[in-house]
Amino acid sequence: MQTSVVARLMGVTAPTASEHLTVLREAGLIDSTRAGRTTLHELTRRGRALLE
Repeated sequence: MQTSVVARLMGVTAPTASEHLTVLREAGLIDSTRAGRTTLHELTRRGRALLE
């Protein structure tokens, strides 16, 4: 999911979403990859387990 999509779904600005996504990435709950000018985020196995 793109940062802008996360922001829209959560009702926050893109910079705010980016800050939160950084925390989740540092905690090992998501992986983020660059695709051109876009950053894509996805849950890690650890992130999925936490949601279960």
